Amino acid sequence: MALEKNAHLQELKELFPYALLTDDFGILNKDDLKMNQCIAEPSLFSENSSTFYPYWQCFEIKDAKIVCEGKKYSTEEKSQMTMLVISGTRNNELNEFISRRPMKLKTCHLYLRDWARFTKNEKHVCVSGDFIDSEINKADLKKRSWIFDRYKTKKGCDAYFRGTCVPNENAKEFCVMD
Repeated sequence: MALEKNAHLQELKELFPYALLTDDFGILNKDDLKMNQCIAEPSLFSENSSTFYPYWQCFEIKDAKIVCEGKKYSTEEKSQMTMLVISGTRNNELNEFISRRPMKLKTCHLYLRDWARFTKNEKHVCVSGDFIDSEINKADLKKRSWIFDRYKTKKGCDAYFRGTCVPNENAKEFCVMD
């Protein structure tokens, strides 16, 4: 089993050397990492520059959460608006994956519902996002900010842009999948 796990991870890292920042715990597959190449040109991760290339990293479920942060009424949308934030802590570093723009509170609650379903009884969750920046907070905890793209467990996947979890006809419009 350990050899299979190592072979799986080694294959992913050989095919997609920049896509995965941590162990994937057997959650991700080639299509998950290939989809990131459809979004932007792969590049080596660096905290010195933001990039449009989304990187995957995985967290223990006990160290990850999802929230609808803040609430403000939008007269334009005629609805309560909020920001979706997925956070994961690993090695004393906080990673926050933030929605691209405010969303309706009802929509955010759908993400919460799906998160509960996909993470129930799971040990790990993998999250993909574009790096924004990093800082050291008051508690001397390093915090990295990312733009949320997708998350996945062994039970399923959810994404900011519908249709990007599973390569399908929508994905083929902007990416040639092998």
